[in-house]
Amino acid sequence: MTFSLAFIAHQVHRHGGQERAAAEILARVSRRVPVTVIASRCELSDAPVQWVPVPPAPRPLVVGSYLFARAARAAERRAGCTLSNCIGASAFDADVITAQYCHAAFTARFGGLRGGSAIGRAWQRTAQRVFVRQEQAAYGSRRLRRVIAVSHGTARELHEFYGVPERQITVVPNGVDHAVFRPAPSAAVKGQLRASLDVPASAFVVLFCGGDWERKGLRDAIDAVAGLPDTLLCIVGRGDEAAMRTHAARRGAAAQVRFVGKTTTPERWYALADVLMHPSRYEAFSLVTLEAAASGLPIVAHAINGTEELVTSGVNGFLTAFGGEPLRAALVTLRDDGAGRAAMSAAALERSRRYAWDRVASEYFDVLAEAAS
Repeated sequence: MTFSLAFIAHQVHRHGGQERAAAEILARVSRRVPVTVIASRCELSDAPVQWVPVPPAPRPLVVGSYLFARAARAAERRAGCTLSNCIGASAFDADVITAQYCHAAFTARFGGLRGGSAIGRAWQRTAQRVFVRQEQAAYGSRRLRRVIAVSHGTARELHEFYGVPERQITVVPNGVDHAVFRPAPSAAVKGQLRASLDVPASAFVVLFCGGDWERKGLRDAIDAVAGLPDTLLCIVGRGDEAAMRTHAARRGAAAQVRFVGKTTTPERWYALADVLMHPSRYEAFSLVTLEAAASGLPIVAHAINGTEELVTSGVNGFLTAFGGEPLRAALVTLRDDGAGRAAMSAAALERSRRYAWDRVASEYFDVLAEAAS
């Protein structure tokens, strides 16, 4: 099937979550059809794409997202491609929408709140109402042909909250690069990694990756490790570090928490860790969990979108109830059962094979080709 694709997103690069997923997909799709990326930032030097830059969405984002979508629409019309694909409501409308989030579901279940002051929470409620209306308009467009949801849970949410017909939705998950994310080849190499990053060789290392720390449950993660002997929580990513240091001190866990910050080599931290803890309240399908599985890490998480498909409790990790205590119980089991942890590590790696980017991109392309036809 021959067609040309206009892909619209705020940013496309190999950092972050949905930005990286877009980059991996487009790097492969662009080998098969012409691709024009309409974005404020595009870093795809290894792919034959044409980039049409548009101004980045200014602050506040509730206004900036509208201005970005308007500029993207004008750029798409000039590009003259036969098919358009956007992430969420980054465009007013498109032939294909990729759902990496559902603001209506997050608002309904958690009020759209991400923590912060009373004023901040009030603003978050206002912003969420705007984002929900934007998504409603995008998914309600007569132009829409297909929707790609990155998990079955997200597909259910789109049908429930926006009335997208089930026949219009195809689930194509996010993926992982097994050449980058893989287990340490030996205990000796793992020890060398720990030494190079000043991580105690004998510690039970719990890894937490990501930003947006309130939504992703970092407070619960700190509560879970507080007081556990020989247990170190390594936090990769950025957030309100001062607030989390204060919380850790109150819980008596200050010496058990290490703030790594943002890194260009997260795979090193996956390879030296013993387990990933990902107590996020809401996701579409977190790349972090896929990268951890490919690195052979058992995953301790909640049964939310994505993890409910990736993790089988007791096989390659544990799905727990919300809160620090259930997370803590799972960590203790993994810490105290080395043989069981090794079995879960092997199972996590095996489960991750289904999510190789080449396979995922092929499934993604099939949806685009169907829409184009």
